[in-house]
Amino acid sequence: MSAPNPYEYIDGSNPPSGEGQFQYFNGTLKEAIQSSLNGDVGSPFTSVRIGGSKDYETDRRIELINHDIWGKTSGYISLTMASGWQGLFYLRSENNNFFEANAIDETIYSDWNTLTDQTWNEHMDEVTAELHNQWPSIWVQDNAAVHDSRTVFGLAPGDYLSFDIDSQSSKVAQARVKIQGVNYLNNAEIDNELTITAVWLRYWNPDLVSIPDPNDPNDPLVCGEGQIDNGFGICIPDIDYIPLTPPIEPKPEDDVSAFAMIMVLVGIGLIITIALKVRA
Repeated sequence: MSAPNPYEYIDGSNPPSGEGQFQYFNGTLKEAIQSSLNGDVGSPFTSVRIGGSKDYETDRRIELINHDIWGKTSGYISLTMASGWQGLFYLRSENNNFFEANAIDETIYSDWNTLTDQTWNEHMDEVTAELHNQWPSIWVQDNAAVHDSRTVFGLAPGDYLSFDIDSQSSKVAQARVKIQGVNYLNNAEIDNELTITAVWLRYWNPDLVSIPDPNDPNDPLVCGEGQIDNGFGICIPDIDYIPLTPPIEPKPEDDVSAFAMIMVLVGIGLIITIALKVRA
């Protein structure tokens, strides 16, 4: 069986029957990057370029930090999926509307409703449902005019993401998501913080069989993250599974652009000025 594309079994599961299974990477994004930099056999990435200011958050996230101070280097990163590997990525930038303004080619647009009580996992369920079987494409938030901007996309072997906050590196694109040879973002300088989350990283093993031999104790069913064997050689959701810590999302009251705040202050100033003139 050939490898399914990244938008098949996008929920992190596995084909229920036949030969071939995904093996999901259980380490952190930092470990995946370091393993690739070390040249370890079986690493998820190749051609890794990374530098400048960055902060590895918990689980599978990295934040590229923006600096406007002389002598400080803003963060940059480029990751290419290694042979056999796929990845699903969630990106959030404090540069409002960036991804919608710079998205090109096959793009799926919808809201990320930051003012609702939905959890990050619930938002992601909606996004992945829209991307399901829509390969190749990317998802872009279309209501980020005064909020952080978001995008979700999958990468197959040879595909890559590349971001350079302040154009610090000559070897890293300012903003690129290249899938199957097609660029899905204009190469524009993002000039603001960017958080990258690896929702999952997985390796396609065509030799793994999803239905184990009941007479062979060394041939267990290999299920994806959050899945368990139902006892009949089929992967089903594990009700006791605790998912990865979701990305730290800003509170709705904090997720407002500096421009919007300035406009509010300007409006207040105009009201005060008019009031003073009326009294005079």
